[in-house]
Amino acid sequence: MHLAWEHQVRQVWVVNVGDIKPMEFPISFFLDYAWNPTAWNEDNLPTYYTNWARNQFGAQYAKEIGDIMRLYARYTARRKPELVDANTYSIQNYNEAQTVIKEFKDLQVRAEKVNEELPSNYRDAFFQLVLHPLKANAILHEMYESVALNRWYAAKNDGQANIYADKAKELFKKDSLLSVQYNKELAGGKWNHMMDQVHIGYKSWNDPKVNILPELKYVAADALKSEPIKESQHKTAKDLIPEGTKGKVFFEQDGYVSIEAENYSKAVIRGTVTWKTIPDIGRTGSGITPFPVTATAVQPEKDNPHTEYDFYSYGSGELKISAYFSPTLNFHNEEKGLQYAISIDDEKPQIITINTYTDNNVWERWVASNIIIKKSAHHMLMPGKHVLKYWMVQPGVVLQKLVIDLGGEKPSYLGPPETLNK
Repeated sequence: MHLAWEHQVRQVWVVNVGDIKPMEFPISFFLDYAWNPTAWNEDNLPTYYTNWARNQFGAQYAKEIGDIMRLYARYTARRKPELVDANTYSIQNYNEAQTVIKEFKDLQVRAEKVNEELPSNYRDAFFQLVLHPLKANAILHEMYESVALNRWYAAKNDGQANIYADKAKELFKKDSLLSVQYNKELAGGKWNHMMDQVHIGYKSWNDPKVNILPELKYVAADALKSEPIKESQHKTAKDLIPEGTKGKVFFEQDGYVSIEAENYSKAVIRGTVTWKTIPDIGRTGSGITPFPVTATAVQPEKDNPHTEYDFYSYGSGELKISAYFSPTLNFHNEEKGLQYAISIDDEKPQIITINTYTDNNVWERWVASNIIIKKSAHHMLMPGKHVLKYWMVQPGVVLQKLVIDLGGEKPSYLGPPETLNK
């Protein structure tokens, strides 16, 4: 929306909301921003959640409800609920699935506390706007984790497979009972059938017609039980960081370095171009982008705009860097699309395009995962301290995360957790 406004698209804006229910909050933001585009920016954006909550539920709980909605928006933006399945989040690496479930459950606890304290005349609205989406997502993600664990243990002929099969069934039932509560019990059926869109076993907007329990596998009741899934022991370069080092410094752990883009060690600006943090736009944090969005493209050289990230590694040699971007369109319709550049230490920056494609399925994958991940190959001469440099080439590019893979990165949906020295 900011891109559109700054590029003089100011007469008509059209948004495809899909289902109006349950899009009350984002529709409100779209309309409020369209009415006054200068009122909201990257610096005051978090206050919109508080203001919205105050308008719905009064001032007393506005800050807490707004914070719950802010985090909920970030968590659900990772992947639309109907597109989540047993393979989305890793049950093996980085405690990823467990962490995602805990995030939803922690928010649910906070929301239930607010619900208990709210005046009774607010509770129906609070349930359908705040509490129900949290409960539904917590159930959905835990169910798919149970399905994944069922299949994991069944492949080992492990009796724990049966425990997780039963748990998945129970959670599937719990999901259906939550729908009954929403349709029949809430405000005398005021929102009956408004949330009946299929979200388990989803294939397309009208297929299947009802939620379908994922396939589960049972093993013999007397099957042996193995050890739980365990992460490997950490090998870390954190000990290489000199004692007393100040500022934001990252370290290699288990063969990777993981960096949230907002946590740069240094930001180099030039002329009118500055670096701005857009809060919560990232799947695991915020994002950064050069401002103004109408700035002229530049080459990655000398003191042109870039951010720097100090890190220590115990490894050297060949490595790959994955850069995670918000899925911005090639809005200039240029042949090379939008570009960035990246380098380590004093090597020549590599210029990389993020969003040219010939197959519409590529864009669909970017939208489904709400991310574009681009990889580049590099060579690092020796262990010790290094500097990763992320260069602006064109504006309109939003970087969320950087992962340096020195041979140890494992498969995951969100990428490994940040390795920031704290």
